[in-house]
Amino acid sequence: MAKPVEGAPQKTPAYAWPCLFASLFIAVTLVWAWQWMPGVTAGVATKWFLFNCPDIAGMFGFNPAELQGEALGAWFGQNLGRAIGTVMGQTMSLVPIGAIIMAFPTTFLVQKIGPKWASMIGVGLAIVATAICAVCSTSSWMGYQVGRFIFGLALACTIVSGPTCVSIWFPSSTRGRAMAIWSTWAPIGIFTVNMWGGNVLDLCGGNIVTLQWVWLVCLVVSAAIFFFVFREPRGEEVSEVSPERKRLRDVLVFFKSRQLWSLIILFAIFNYMNYGFSQYLKTWLAMDVASGGMGWDATMAGLVGGLLCACGILGPIGGMILDKLPRNQKWIAPLLGIISLTICCAVSFQANTPLFALYAIFFCIGNMFLNGCCRPMVPSYVFKGGATAVAFGLSFLTCGQYLGQIPTSYAFSAGTAMGMGYAEIMMMFFVPVGVVGIIFGLLMKPSKPKGDAAAPAGKPEEK
Repeated sequence: MAKPVEGAPQKTPAYAWPCLFASLFIAVTLVWAWQWMPGVTAGVATKWFLFNCPDIAGMFGFNPAELQGEALGAWFGQNLGRAIGTVMGQTMSLVPIGAIIMAFPTTFLVQKIGPKWASMIGVGLAIVATAICAVCSTSSWMGYQVGRFIFGLALACTIVSGPTCVSIWFPSSTRGRAMAIWSTWAPIGIFTVNMWGGNVLDLCGGNIVTLQWVWLVCLVVSAAIFFFVFREPRGEEVSEVSPERKRLRDVLVFFKSRQLWSLIILFAIFNYMNYGFSQYLKTWLAMDVASGGMGWDATMAGLVGGLLCACGILGPIGGMILDKLPRNQKWIAPLLGIISLTICCAVSFQANTPLFALYAIFFCIGNMFLNGCCRPMVPSYVFKGGATAVAFGLSFLTCGQYLGQIPTSYAFSAGTAMGMGYAEIMMMFFVPVGVVGIIFGLLMKPSKPKGDAAAPAGKPEEK
C-alpha cells in the first residue's frame, strides 16, 4: 500500500475533489431520509399516521369513522399536539441512539475493510432501514421504530467513515476546507428537505409510504455514484494521512493528548448549545410578543429560522481560515467559535430586533468556526496513525455530537417547568456551559510552541 513521503510538500490531487463530493452526496441523502418528518412538518406527517397506521390510531383512540366535521376538528384541537410530540419524539429519538452505539464499531470496520467499504455498509444499512420504515408505516409502528434505529447505525457509519475518506486524499494545506465542505452535510440536507420536502410529498400524492420510497431511490443513486467514483489514493496522491489500516492498539498512543480530548468535549458542548436553536428558534420567532416571542407569521419564521439553523453551511469559510493558520495556532479557530456561540446564547430569545441581529451574527460566526474546524482538526492530531486513527478520533467526536444533543431538550423542559422564558433558560442552562466550553478551547493551546498531539510518535505535521 502506498505511503506518504515523509516531510514532502504535497499538492491536492485533482481526483480528490470528485471523491469528496461523492462522499458528501451520500451524507446529504441520508439527512433527507432522516429528517423528512420535520421537513414536511410534523403535523402533516402525524395526521397521515393517525389515518393510515392502526397502531398510532389505537394509541390515541382515534377513530375517523366516528369523528366527522366539527367533531374531527375538535379532536385534532385537543389531541394533535400530544400526538405530534409522541410520533415526532419516537421517530427522531432512536436515530441518535443508534448512531452512538455504532460510532466505535465503525472504527473497526474502517480498520478491517477501509473507509470506502465502511461507507458502503453505512448507506446499505440506510437503504435497508428506509425500506423497513416504508413497509411498516401502515402495518407495525414497532417495526417502523426498528427501521429508525437501524438508520441510526447507518448514520454513524457515514459520519465516521465519510470524513476519513476525505482525510486520506487531502494534504494539510487544503484538508481544513475539504473536511469543512464535507461537514456541511447536515445543514445542506436539513435546509433542502425543509425547502423541498413538502413539495416532494405533494408529488407523492400526500402518501408518506411513497415519500420514503423516493428517499430510498435517492440513497441507491448516491451509493452507486460513490461506489464508482471513490477510490483510495495511489502513489504521490497519498496525503499525510496514510490509507494504511494499522491495528487499533498501535494507534492508541495518539490519543494521549490533552488537546484532542479538549476538542472532543468542546464539540459536544457546541452540539448541546446549537441543538437548542434548531429545535426552538422557529417556534420562538412565531410566538406572540406577549408570550416573549417575536410575533412573526409562520412563513417568515420558518424561512428566517430555517436559514439561520442552516448557517453551518458557512463551515468551508472556517475551514479556509483554519488552513491559513500556522499549525500551532489552529486551536484559535474553534476557540473563537465557542466564544461567539456563548455570546449568541446570552443575547438570544429576546424580543428585540437589534439584539436578534446581534444574535444572528454571533450564531453564524460560531457555526462557521465550530462546524468547519472541529472535524478537520482530528487528523491534524492523529495523522501519524493513518486512516484507523482518524476514524477512531471521529468516532469519539460523533459520540460527543449526539451525547451533547441529548440533554438539550431536558434543559428546556426543566426551565419551562420552572416558569422560565427561553431567554432565561439560555442564561441559566446554556451560557455557563458555554463558559466551560471556552475553558476547554483554551486547553487546546499547545504546551510548547512547536509541540502537537502526535509528537510522541513521530514528526509533527507541517503546514
